Amino acid sequence: MCRPCASRLSAAARSGRPSAKPNYELCLHCRRVFVSSPSNHQRYCNRDCLRSAKSVERTCVTCGAGFRIPRSILSGRTNSSGRFCSRPCYERHLCRTTRTKGYGSRWTAIRREALRRTPFCASCGTTRHLQVHHIIPFRLTRDNSQTNLIPLCRACHKRVEVVFQDVEAIDPPLPVTKLVLFCSMHARRTVTLHMLKSSAHAGQRAAA
Repeated sequence: MCRPCASRLSAAARSGRPSAKPNYELCLHCRRVFVSSPSNHQRYCNRDCLRSAKSVERTCVTCGAGFRIPRSILSGRTNSSGRFCSRPCYERHLCRTTRTKGYGSRWTAIRREALRRTPFCASCGTTRHLQVHHIIPFRLTRDNSQTNLIPLCRACHKRVEVVFQDVEAIDPPLPVTKLVLFCSMHARRTVTLHMLKSSAHAGQRAAA
């Protein structure tokens, strides 16, 4: 029996009056009916249900161990949110392949040309904070061709990197990875371009 109900029963026993009608609530996690004080507005029957409802079970990308993480910190904006059970696993995942410190002596000109061809984020259409993304990472192919480059804003760049890490974890053949990612990214850029053109035409008609 919870403390409020025990207090009401003991008070009723002392005074000789019948106790108040118990207040029944439905636990939002386990869906079990429990007795609660009307003034508490309890939504969970115990602390275990509260902890389970506020967290989510995840699997570490590096070691495969299961762990729980609060739902409130799962933002999807970073590569580490809810994907690794510890900092050492995150660092081992980042160092799984040899890193490159640069993209070659002509990278500045190549990057400028990629932004000239597509002066907007291929995913959301914004023109602010653009970065040039390698569809297949440079560390794997050393490919700086324009077909392997696509501009993305910072937020979309991080999300696309997470998707590639998931694909890389499956370890498919590189030609298959190229075909799937090239088609999806360039198709997304085409859709975004059409959306921007439609918005521009609508704005011109409204102004006229």
